[in-house]
Amino acid sequence: MCVLAVPALAESAKTVTWTGWFSDQKCAAPRAQSGTFTATNPDCAKKCLEEGTPAVFIAQDAKVVLKVTGYANVAADLGYRLEVRGTVNEAGDELAVERVTRLEYQGASCGRPKQKK
Repeated sequence: MCVLAVPALAESAKTVTWTGWFSDQKCAAPRAQSGTFTATNPDCAKKCLEEGTPAVFIAQDAKVVLKVTGYANVAADLGYRLEVRGTVNEAGDELAVERVTRLEYQGASCGRPKQKK
């Protein structure tokens, strides 16, 4: 199991508002270890969640992946870029979700056309 924690948050529980995506731990953890904090394939994530892989939130700007607690609708929000408000636990490895706002549907990044530079 690999969940990236934010050392600054490990001292005490902290309320945060972050932008990012829901995913599953199996898909998100290896990407985060390589420094990639973007959306994963929502179809793959849904399948992994159905198989029992823990749900995670990928925080885009904070560059962290945290297990999701207290939010049963993760699968319905897969593929959406989200604003999530919640509390990070004292260990810095779980996010208790309080509010989720959908910002835009993005789907799988591999399915989107590449942007011209």
